[in-house]
Amino acid sequence: MYAAFHTVGLPKRTLAEVVGAVKRAGYAGIELNAETLPWADAHITPDTSPQERAGVLKAIRAADLKVAAVGAHIPMLHPDAQRRRDAIDFVKGCSQLAVEMETRYIHILSGPLATSTSEDTGWRWFADAVAEVVEHASSLDVDVGIEAIAGHLFHRADDYAQLVADLPGVPFKVNFDPSQIAVQGANPLEIVNRFGDRIAHVHMKDGAGHFPDFSFPPLGNGGIDFEALVAALREIGYDGALSVEYEAQVYGFELSEQQILDESRAFLARLDV
Repeated sequence: MYAAFHTVGLPKRTLAEVVGAVKRAGYAGIELNAETLPWADAHITPDTSPQERAGVLKAIRAADLKVAAVGAHIPMLHPDAQRRRDAIDFVKGCSQLAVEMETRYIHILSGPLATSTSEDTGWRWFADAVAEVVEHASSLDVDVGIEAIAGHLFHRADDYAQLVADLPGVPFKVNFDPSQIAVQGANPLEIVNRFGDRIAHVHMKDGAGHFPDFSFPPLGNGGIDFEALVAALREIGYDGALSVEYEAQVYGFELSEQQILDESRAFLARLDV
């Protein structure tokens, strides 16, 4: 396993600036944020110009960082069919972006379900979208992981099992964020134990409280037993990224950018990563 940093953790910096900071802080990898959030613009998207993409790749190569993933999160369950099609096209574009950034992995989410949409309908939309984007990404030799998110249609361990049953032969992966499982009152180890062979990427983010009254504090300030978690990942032979996804600023934690980088890296080092 190796230490990586998700660029969403430094939303005020340009991607080139984040690349340099991540390298100096001692990380081996970087995860590129293509998601637009209320508190953070995307660092790179399918609309990023070829010139800017080339500049980003040059900076990453110069820093000798491994691109662990492209975070291709976009809500995929909008009631409007064109919006759903746009989301699928965005994910497909992120697959091509991944190739250009010299990685072979992206991850997605379902998004929340509108009150006007039934669970059965939303599930069918999402399953169909997963099948389509995985087929497209596979043609580029890119894997697609799905992240279970508290408050979204796809949010729990059983959803992975259901999608495996519904999409036989579709080789989607698990994008494992233990914090999203923990704040729902479940044990994140369940994901490792049940779906370890599908885990392609791991987010390092702590969780506290119970959805919807929850937070994602800095690593070590929540309730997740990361020693047990990392030990379980080692036991199944996981050798990919442990990618710090820092979002604690949204929940009132005020660390400087350097503290975010350094304290998170030190936390991983204590886990021998």
